[in-house]
Amino acid sequence: MGGKGNAKDLIDVLDRLIAMNPWKPHFHDFVLPYGFYGIEEYRQWIQLACLKPIRLELIPKDMEQNGKENFTGWVRTTRLPYTQRIPAQMRSAFISEVVESYIKRFPMDTAGHIHIKMNRLEVEGIHP
Repeated sequence: MGGKGNAKDLIDVLDRLIAMNPWKPHFHDFVLPYGFYGIEEYRQWIQLACLKPIRLELIPKDMEQNGKENFTGWVRTTRLPYTQRIPAQMRSAFISEVVESYIKRFPMDTAGHIHIKMNRLEVEGIHP
């Protein structure tokens, strides 16, 4: 599952944009519904569930999108808590601004790939 720090750079870009006009009015009282937790939180939860933690591992992953078009499609389909708050007629402009802002801050590599730092949390527990 997504772990602590997952897609943090992209979330930072989104958080900056939603604090600005014309997007700000659509994000009054917005709370990101994703919970990206770390090893210590899950260790406690496993123990509260009366399980013995076997393995808890936060694994960095470089997610690569091949070009701006693929990255745009990924943003459109994975950032729904953000995009669904934007009126349909403004959604493409919002997604374009997210993509352009991210690429400006984290440029494509020489092969035209866009990289997103992801963190995967793998948790394994057993009943003692």
